[in-house]
Amino acid sequence: MKYLYTMKQWLRFLFSITFVKTALASVAILAVCVSVSLWWLNKTTLHGTIVEVPNLKLMQLDEAIVQLDSLGLAYEVIDSTHYVSQVPEGSIIESFPKEYSTVKLGRKILLSTNPSQLPKYPLPNYKDQLMSYVSAKFKTKGFLIDTIIAVPDLSHDLVLKVIDENDSLAEEQKLYKTGSRFTLYVSGGLDGGNVFLPNLVGMTFSESLEALNSLSLNAGGIICEGTLEDTLEAFVLKTFPEFEIDREVKAGSVVDLWLVPDSTFLIID
Repeated sequence: MKYLYTMKQWLRFLFSITFVKTALASVAILAVCVSVSLWWLNKTTLHGTIVEVPNLKLMQLDEAIVQLDSLGLAYEVIDSTHYVSQVPEGSIIESFPKEYSTVKLGRKILLSTNPSQLPKYPLPNYKDQLMSYVSAKFKTKGFLIDTIIAVPDLSHDLVLKVIDENDSLAEEQKLYKTGSRFTLYVSGGLDGGNVFLPNLVGMTFSESLEALNSLSLNAGGIICEGTLEDTLEAFVLKTFPEFEIDREVKAGSVVDLWLVPDSTFLIID
């Protein structure tokens, strides 16, 4: 009997106005808490809101900032130790995340700019070093190889001397500005120093320069077909002399390059 009485009391309470009011108030409070939590989560994580990182390369910093602000993206400028001679000082040379990546609204984009003050680096040791080794070392310091001159010698493909922009002998470990240009005298053997002509078609201009330098060859005339925004990233359409398997040319020879804006211009057999 006592048990039945207790059950009746509980049932009266469950269907009482007091219980209903309490339950409704609890549900309302829970709904408010959930709504506030979702609003805060959406506000702090920007859940579901993404934008595409624009292509900022070669833009001046103030232009890039305006574009990022218009897209709701933050930014941070980081110093670059790599100087690109063909790009105006202070221009954007790289961004991270890279252009056309998708990121959340408010994401910080790291911007790397071309240094306004050219850093100086010691000239790497080059005497009697392989041309390919010296070329790679020069590249890491931002030094440019203007001309390669083949010299008859018992050795082959070794750097004998380097001349700077003032027509003076470049001293090893002497400080030179990034972007400085040099002429390299390279041993070509006693037989005239022939090398195999590389196939440069399809390479970017910067890749083709590396390939030519590594073989003691020079870029000659540069013919641009179409409008090039970034010469270093342009593609080689054809060369003169034309590539043929096992074709040899003298070390120090020049190779003319035809450049196009992008790879869609290439016709690969």
